[in-house]
Amino acid sequence: MDDEPIAQQILEKHILNIEALSLVGKCNNAFEALNVLHQEEIDLMFLDIKMPSMSGLELLKTLQDPPKVILTTAFSEFGVESYEYGVVDYLLKPISFERFLKAINRILIPQKEGSDLTTSQENKREKVDFMFFKADKKIHKFYFKDIVFIEGSGNYVKIHSETEKPLMVLEKLSDLIQKLPHQDFCRVHKSYIVNLQKIKQVEGNRIKFAKVDVPISATYKADFERFLMRNK
Repeated sequence: MDDEPIAQQILEKHILNIEALSLVGKCNNAFEALNVLHQEEIDLMFLDIKMPSMSGLELLKTLQDPPKVILTTAFSEFGVESYEYGVVDYLLKPISFERFLKAINRILIPQKEGSDLTTSQENKREKVDFMFFKADKKIHKFYFKDIVFIEGSGNYVKIHSETEKPLMVLEKLSDLIQKLPHQDFCRVHKSYIVNLQKIKQVEGNRIKFAKVDVPISATYKADFERFLMRNK
């Protein structure tokens, strides 16, 4: 929901670029949004804070069982207050696609253990078996089951899969490991994350895949061994 046509158009374009999202409606004020919420089953709502008659935060206060909410605004001073309402994320206009994608992945990608989501929400999130990446001016969809390992280099990672050519993506390895399913993916080196399902053999400090080996560093070896034992 946004009362600025240009901002609304940018957001709509971002949404249409994500296969997992389906645009149900566009609203110019809080009252239009309430009508849509009463008539449709909404899983995620993009909500502008500054709105005529009723602000986005005021609208949130009126909802007993709101959908997941990502707030959008041109004013950074609302950041701290917005998280008191349990929103998923807070996006500053103009919203870049990279920042939009990061917010969406917070919803689509299963969370680490210790999350405060309810059991039903956790089960729903665990059904998501893919992740989107932007590279080469395109949106690439990777299924977790196809990823063999991920190689890090500074602020970039190279995703090695069984079905696609290696893809270089602007993402830190330390950030990416937080978004991957913890039951399948483990960091084994400062430069490598591996998919347990793809491991053919472990020999000494080397993990053998079908076509390549990946090193295990001393720093991560104990974690990797516990990871193997937990998934026996």
